[in-house]
Amino acid sequence: MSSWMLTPSGGEYHLDGVDSFTDDGRPVNVHDVAHQLALINRFHGATSRPYSVAEHSLLCCDIAEQLGRSVHVQMAALWHDAHECATQDLSSPAKRAVNRVACAGGGTSAWTVFEAGHAKRFRRALGLETVFVTARAVIRQIDLIALATERRDLTAWNAERNAPWAVLCDEDPAERIEPVDWVRLNTRERGQMAWQDWRQAFLDRFDALEHARQLQRSPAC
Repeated sequence: MSSWMLTPSGGEYHLDGVDSFTDDGRPVNVHDVAHQLALINRFHGATSRPYSVAEHSLLCCDIAEQLGRSVHVQMAALWHDAHECATQDLSSPAKRAVNRVACAGGGTSAWTVFEAGHAKRFRRALGLETVFVTARAVIRQIDLIALATERRDLTAWNAERNAPWAVLCDEDPAERIEPVDWVRLNTRERGQMAWQDWRQAFLDRFDALEHARQLQRSPAC
């Protein structure tokens, strides 16, 4: 007996059980990923407008490009949360809470273990395992820069009344993660984009990066 979910394309993605250990039992389809990430809100919806994981992924990809990173790192930045189409986007505070509850009950860090297995499957499907290992620190930094930008533009966080976010090193000016200054996420133009627009933007960026990756693998003419 296993738990499985129906994907937008009609596949059966197994979250646990025997079938979850096979690639066939965990189908990865970029159209499913783009569709679902465009419909999943970050921050549990605690933002000034709907802000999807797809838009976050595109922001991370933009940051990677601005930093001059390779197309492989750009693809990893775009794809780093792809598994959330299966696991959902649980906020970092909620992940820590689930892990603490599980450990307090005598178990392991349940959410971390659950999520890691699915993340590996999605990364393997694109042949990105090596990139995620060798560029782990870079991808993490990109994700945090995106988070700082999102907090600035889309949340109600106020340094005068809210506690610091340790992950952004708020209490250490020398290490603080700063938002980017070349984009604003709270513009009218972005707010007027529908989820279908972000789905298509994700697919377009994926196709462009995949084409660039294939060219780099091809022998020189």
